Amino acid sequence: MTGRAGPRPRGPQRPDPAMAAPELRVWAQLMRRVHDELYETREPADRPTVTAIARDANLSPPYVSECFSGRRRPRLVPFLSMVTALGGDPREWEPRWHRAWAEQDPAPGRGPAAGGAPAPEGAAVPSPRLAPLPGVDDEDDRAPAAPAPPGDAPAAALRRYPVRRLLRAVAAWVLAALARPSRSRRDAYAAQLRRRLVKQVRDRAAVELGRAEAHHYLTPRFAILAAPEPDRGRSGRARRSRRVRRAEPVAVPAQATTLRALYEGTDDLVLLGRPGMGKTTQLAALAHRLAVEALDAPAASGDRESGHVPVYLRLDTYRGEPAEEWLAAAMAQQYRGVSGVLVRTWLHEHRLLPVLDGLDEVPEPERGRCVAELRRLRRSCPGMAVGCRTDEADLRRLAQDLRALRYAEVLPPSRRDVQDFLAADREALADVHAALEGDPDLWPLFQSPMMLNFIRLTYRNRPADDLRAPGSLAERRGRIFDAYTRECLRRERPGPDEDPERTLTRLASLARMLTARKEHVLYLDRLDLSWLSPAEQVLPRIVPNVVMAVAALGLPVVWLAAAVRAGMLDTSVRDAAALAAAMALNIAAQAYQSEKHHLDRGGGPRTEQRGAVAAPVMANVPVMFLAVCWLVFVVEADLTAPGCWIVGLAYAWVALTQLEASFTPVFQPVEQMRWTWFRQELMIYSSPLKQHLARGLLSGLVSVALVCLLGYVVLLLCPRPVWIAPAAAVFIGLLYAFGNQFEPSLQDRRPRPNEGVRRSVRFCLVHGFAGLAVAGLGLLALIAAAAPGGGSLRRAAFAAALLGGQFAVIRGFRFGGLAVVRHWTVRAVLAQRGRTPYRYRRFLDAAEQRVLLHRTDSGYFFPHRLLQLHLSAAPEGLLPRLLPPPP
Repeated sequence: MTGRAGPRPRGPQRPDPAMAAPELRVWAQLMRRVHDELYETREPADRPTVTAIARDANLSPPYVSECFSGRRRPRLVPFLSMVTALGGDPREWEPRWHRAWAEQDPAPGRGPAAGGAPAPEGAAVPSPRLAPLPGVDDEDDRAPAAPAPPGDAPAAALRRYPVRRLLRAVAAWVLAALARPSRSRRDAYAAQLRRRLVKQVRDRAAVELGRAEAHHYLTPRFAILAAPEPDRGRSGRARRSRRVRRAEPVAVPAQATTLRALYEGTDDLVLLGRPGMGKTTQLAALAHRLAVEALDAPAASGDRESGHVPVYLRLDTYRGEPAEEWLAAAMAQQYRGVSGVLVRTWLHEHRLLPVLDGLDEVPEPERGRCVAELRRLRRSCPGMAVGCRTDEADLRRLAQDLRALRYAEVLPPSRRDVQDFLAADREALADVHAALEGDPDLWPLFQSPMMLNFIRLTYRNRPADDLRAPGSLAERRGRIFDAYTRECLRRERPGPDEDPERTLTRLASLARMLTARKEHVLYLDRLDLSWLSPAEQVLPRIVPNVVMAVAALGLPVVWLAAAVRAGMLDTSVRDAAALAAAMALNIAAQAYQSEKHHLDRGGGPRTEQRGAVAAPVMANVPVMFLAVCWLVFVVEADLTAPGCWIVGLAYAWVALTQLEASFTPVFQPVEQMRWTWFRQELMIYSSPLKQHLARGLLSGLVSVALVCLLGYVVLLLCPRPVWIAPAAAVFIGLLYAFGNQFEPSLQDRRPRPNEGVRRSVRFCLVHGFAGLAVAGLGLLALIAAAAPGGGSLRRAAFAAALLGGQFAVIRGFRFGGLAVVRHWTVRAVLAQRGRTPYRYRRFLDAAEQRVLLHRTDSGYFFPHRLLQLHLSAAPEGLLPRLLPPPP
């Protein structure tokens, strides 16, 4: 559609809430959402014109044009008609219209009925397919309604069934009175949880601000990105060409010096800026201010702002899941006492105010999905702020796809700001000031809050010769990072580094691993197999099961030696020890064959971390044959002796328990635990029928092995009376079934580094000693009560010691022991490869004291992403620059 004025837009224009009248601003925001979500998402060829929308909605074109331009408030029925004409769902958009109605300030003398709110039940509703006639909007909606038929009159309905209605009213009042105390307690507890979370957000943001404001911080400067003004021809009419429509937004300097002031008008903000401009600091300041306002807001009824819950998160953990699931998981990880049910409740009540940083740190394949999920999440939130760097054109387009109501950009500090920063500590930074005066080309490097911070920490009371060296801005920035690292290594606290080469090698390794994993925080207790290559994962997969087998098979051998010495049994301890060694070797060989088989098939990622014993058994047949030949011909063991039977039954119990553990995440840290009737398990098989059959078969085999071992030992030591063995088997079986219903899980917020491993050790010992006490004392009491006497009590103590100890070992390894052994095996492999020290916690704490790393609760991270990228370079080029030349 062209004319003398040039190409004209086919469809309605995009409303600008800032240009609308104050009483129509909320409606302009609503129509802007309609334009972005229903009109812009169509293909350009399929976008209807204003006339087509008006025709499909049975409205007049001027009415549609004025609604989309923000000059008119759309009534409910015409609004839903326009939504339907654009292919939207009226059921989804009607609550948003009511939300806009609730947020506006109604004019005096007008109510919802006058403005197009839903009419009361029983009133006539105009058909959405009828076009409004001229003058309808000016007509008084309070005209008398037509008389209703006598049978449907409200007065006639009220005269029917008075007793029934009275009883219903009384029952409703009684139920409300009974439920009021519990409802009040629930509301008070929900308010307490909300305030607790808001306080955590305030404190977390304060820590972030404290790092930036430890010295004189620059006053931030912002610019609002606005669409370019269209060209006007000789006739004075606006003319938009293709070049103008594709132009980048224009940065208009803003008078506001705080991000909160920019966020005030729209509650929908995207903050852009180049790396090092302080986006994270400004978003933390916004979250801190919102948290303070939420805590200071009056809790009076009807105050919408008092119920808002601001939350400060980073988007680098997003991996393509729905926004609600990611938000619940991220909040549970970063903040204490937050459940997924609580987060979904706040979203449903439109209370959550997310402040999200790091849109550019989302993995590239997931960025499009992340933007779509954020747009969908915005519908459930009263406000949202997102941060993204813009040093790449793709990232700027990614931020524009959010279709926010306002885009703001952090501007670089002016030269006067830089001078004020240096003048705040002029004596200590005198050489830096002199270098800047002598080389004006340094100004672009100094116009960054991040670089000014590094320069201050590096060259304070030191000569700034590195700044005077020629080179590009990237080379000079790299030299500043090098000088900063050298200066940190020479700090007096905790003391100069005695081996800087080793420290730099490990820091560079940490930076490379975090960069390769697209992460920025190291959690020491989360070091798992993903930090190793497929070939390096073989040893950590084998060692935990072998350690468990050695402990569980070594205990019967020690018990047999004590029983033979006490005269309780007459068997060969040597044969039993040889059989235990052969079986432990068989478990190790079978685990190795399993991992070798996996690597030969490609070594791809595994969906479940199964027990390493579930291996191709046929590949392990030669080892099993050699073990049997060694036992029969070399050791000449009597495999029919009682000691060999006890070791064999113990081996069966251990092996089947390891196979059963493949259905549960036994290799992840045990940081908290609960008992439940319905424990969650891993899906090993794709078919639920196969899953249940395999799970039931393994549980049955474990029970059979347990009953056989217990019955054989009890009958061997206490043959009379006969019912002792079945009774003891039932007791241990019930205890084993009860113990299996404990469900371990991770705790996302941990106050200290490596806290997850400490808690795993604690749960391992607690479960082990509890199993030993309950099983051992229970069997001792049962056997002693059934066969009283001094000799029987002694035999009962030996039987209880073996079975209780075996039960304790298996329970301890299953609930924390295997996770601890795997963690330390992974740490040992990383240290053996030279990537980490053996005492990694001490190294990280020393790096934190040297300001090479920062710490947040249980994690460590580099002071800035650019420093992490700088240290992730190859050691061959990094070490010669950072280390002094040998004398």
